[in-house]
Amino acid sequence: MCQQVPAIAFATAGPGISNALTGLKAAKLDGAKVIFISSITSVAPSGKWSLQETTVQDIEGLVLSDGCGYFDEVIIISKKEDYHDVEKKLRKGLNKKEGYIVGIFLTTKAQQEIIDSENDEKILLPYDDLGDHVKHYSQEIADLIINKNAIFWAGFGARHASTLLTQIAVKTNSQVISTPRGKGIFDEKHHLYVGTSGLGSDTESINKILHCPSLSAVIIMGTRLGELSSSYIQNSLDKVKVYYIGLNVQEVKKNLPPHSVLIDCDIETFITLINTYVSEKSIPSDHIKTISTLCDSNKYYSDPAKNVCHPLDVMRVIQEIVIDMFDCYVAVEAGNSFVWANRYLKFSNPLRYRINTAYGAMGHYACGLIGIAASKERCAVGIIGDGSMLMSNEVSTAVKYGLPAIWLVMNDASYNMCRQGVELLGNAQLDCDIPQVDFALFGQAIGATGYNVRNIKELREALFHAIEEKKPAVINVFIDKYVLPPLNDRVNTLKRLKEEAHG
Repeated sequence: MCQQVPAIAFATAGPGISNALTGLKAAKLDGAKVIFISSITSVAPSGKWSLQETTVQDIEGLVLSDGCGYFDEVIIISKKEDYHDVEKKLRKGLNKKEGYIVGIFLTTKAQQEIIDSENDEKILLPYDDLGDHVKHYSQEIADLIINKNAIFWAGFGARHASTLLTQIAVKTNSQVISTPRGKGIFDEKHHLYVGTSGLGSDTESINKILHCPSLSAVIIMGTRLGELSSSYIQNSLDKVKVYYIGLNVQEVKKNLPPHSVLIDCDIETFITLINTYVSEKSIPSDHIKTISTLCDSNKYYSDPAKNVCHPLDVMRVIQEIVIDMFDCYVAVEAGNSFVWANRYLKFSNPLRYRINTAYGAMGHYACGLIGIAASKERCAVGIIGDGSMLMSNEVSTAVKYGLPAIWLVMNDASYNMCRQGVELLGNAQLDCDIPQVDFALFGQAIGATGYNVRNIKELREALFHAIEEKKPAVINVFIDKYVLPPLNDRVNTLKRLKEEAHG
């Protein structure tokens, strides 16, 4: 997704397919484009318990007509003639602006067929004829952001409209919120940026803006507004106009206030229309402010006597070296790493920050980091919990292909989000401790460079050297396990959902 090109994945039948399903579901929810190819059992042997037997019925159950399931489309090839429509279907699916997860499954018999196919047919996608209602609402929103107080709320789906959105927001002095996956679509160091919604968010600042008496409208785009992206704060927007823009309006409808206006339109196209109307208006110069930079505090939180790093100091060094100095890709694993990074890291460019909010599978970026690093365009730094790193990783693959991938392991010898979450909810404590692991030694054993870090000076040196070297590295950062991350939103959401479930 960083390169904005489709990916191809191959797997064996049976466990190869089932092991891939978590990654495929996450990719589908992320809006990625993936061609997944695997074999399945031919019709004749099905039901005879052959090795890794996978039937047509097994596969057909992985895609549902309502858009749910693991795939957007499944193509089953059981005979030579079935190959004819594959290219046409692929070209049509991959040309869509939204994501496309397709599974191509070949029976053992079909794999032995020899095909000779050349197809130069052009695929014409339906022309997006903008209806009068789209033009009406784009002008209505333009008038609101020029003459009244409106705010943009941008998710990952708005990434292609980043430049236009920035121009409009700055010209009209409109504030911007982003979801975690939308970080960087609008410069987070700009004075108009309010903060990131969802898990780890600055709830106080965001609620203050969303419930400001002068606020007239909230313009939401490119997000499904799921729990980890919004903490469902949109449900409290009962006194302002709410507009939702995107190609997936029916998917999001349940997560929007009942009075919301749903605009089924490509985001970039719609923002272009708004920009056209805004450009036609004369906006007073005192309505436009200049970009301001954040003042960095010299305060550090780590206690030298503890011989471990405070997570806030780790985030500060990542910001300083990984983001501001080297402009690396940053991928963050599920768990407390996600909470710290979502709240405290600031990006000025889209597509630099990668997380998976919808599925939150542990190991997602402990493995997926190599996919980001594969372009070798710039280093990819993964912020990974020690529990996730033990669960699965692809350091060996990075070593084999010489990828510039860096695993920064937040090592607190615990499944700490589970431990802290249980305690914050007032439940009985659980045993979430795990043996302390020397991940630097682990990385070295596989062939990567390994670093052990217990203070900020060592962290700066390790990060700088690893990024400059552009080789696989594992940085084992010992952190203070007793520091609480900003989990209040998640805890309050769980309490509220529990109350709703019990009436």
